[in-house]
Amino acid sequence: MLLTHIEHRSDKVHRTILAILEFDPSTLESKEMSAWSASEWYLNLRAHPAVQVKTGFNHYAPVQRTLTPEEIATLFVNYRKKQPVFSRIVCRITGWRIDSSYEEFVDLARTLRGTAFHPNDCDRLIHN
Repeated sequence: MLLTHIEHRSDKVHRTILAILEFDPSTLESKEMSAWSASEWYLNLRAHPAVQVKTGFNHYAPVQRTLTPEEIATLFVNYRKKQPVFSRIVCRITGWRIDSSYEEFVDLARTLRGTAFHPNDCDRLIHN
């Protein structure tokens, strides 16, 4: 996903590539996660709403919402099943345990940040 956002200190436009951890085709909602609340794109979204999201052939001005710790834990548990090799690498780097329980992931998720994006109005969705 290509996220266009406004830098929180300078008001300059920035673009960041983010991995979509979950996508709901019925609502076009995509969910991303930042391992650190100090990630620039996350800080920028706290100061200014996202300008644009591009996923595949679609781009739109998104509505965004913050994910709960339970949503973040569910994202990681599901991602762990879909991407076991990558998940092991992430766990090794961060010191997390790949075999953590859902409850342990919820505790961990309280230290993470996540954002969901979806179109405000599907009629306004632009196809390239």
